Amino acid sequence: MRAVVYRKPFEIAVEEVPDPRIEQPNDVIVRITSSGICGSDLHMYGGRTVAEPGLVLGHENLGVIDEVGSGVTTLEQGDRVVMPFNVSCGFCRNCLAGRTGFCLTVNPTGLAGGAYGHVAMGPYPGGQAEYLRVPF
Repeated sequence: MRAVVYRKPFEIAVEEVPDPRIEQPNDVIVRITSSGICGSDLHMYGGRTVAEPGLVLGHENLGVIDEVGSGVTTLEQGDRVVMPFNVSCGFCRNCLAGRTGFCLTVNPTGLAGGAYGHVAMGPYPGGQAEYLRVPF
């Protein structure tokens, strides 16, 4: 699939990247129909972060569910969805308290919080792409 990829400061490109796939039973794959450009995308573009080349940008995403994992019970193929910037589990103490932007389980770096296509916010490619894997 095609995606917007960070190359280096002031250089991005539309490149072929691997298609996302269902990795866990509670994943869905979304066909992206719209993706906004956030100020933090511009921070990465301008070299004001430690973004690595190859990062797929985009964390303000809308689309249509293309595929659902076997454990997904509240969504189905064809549903139109909006994803917030953050990735959250929904079951840690911060998520249960409504602080999903500070989820304790989704970022393997040990920092609280995860996001699509954002430096240091977990292993989640962004949604300035044709498809996006959405966990949880």
